[in-house]
Amino acid sequence: MTSFNLHPFPGQDSGEITISGTIERTPRTIVLSFLLQGNLGGLILPTAIARKRCDNLWQSTCLEMFWAEEGEKNYRELNLAPNGAWNVYAFADYRTAMRQEDRVAEPLTKTTLAADSFSLTAGLEIGTLHAGLAPLRVGVSAVLLHRDTRLSYWALAHPKAKPDFHAPRTFLLRV
Repeated sequence: MTSFNLHPFPGQDSGEITISGTIERTPRTIVLSFLLQGNLGGLILPTAIARKRCDNLWQSTCLEMFWAEEGEKNYRELNLAPNGAWNVYAFADYRTAMRQEDRVAEPLTKTTLAADSFSLTAGLEIGTLHAGLAPLRVGVSAVLLHRDTRLSYWALAHPKAKPDFHAPRTFLLRV
């Protein structure tokens, strides 16, 4: 199991929030867990609805994972919303040839909301995409929608002048 901490984009107010988590890999699945802690009253965390595939989840609060096999340019993006909406996209190269990844089924998710914490755990079946335990480079990120309508951007690293979760230099974890 690998632990991580996300950092707000430089110059953005963290709002007294921290984001941490873990990622674990088996030959067929990735289990990704996020924990948001702190002053969550300033965030919009939509309540559960029927789980379904949706586009444009990054326009609101969205927890994300990007991954690629070691040495490959093609990669995938997982979007998870607190309300149960989700999607997985495939890219041929950096921000190129985006398409919905239909070989991935709905992730099994669990959320817990308390006054000062929110957790989301998702189990994603990836066995049809990768042979056995092919090493993966992984990036983890989050977009948070604040009640004042601003978005804040969180990632393992921010190597560019603007937030860019697709940048290969943000895929810092190896699983």
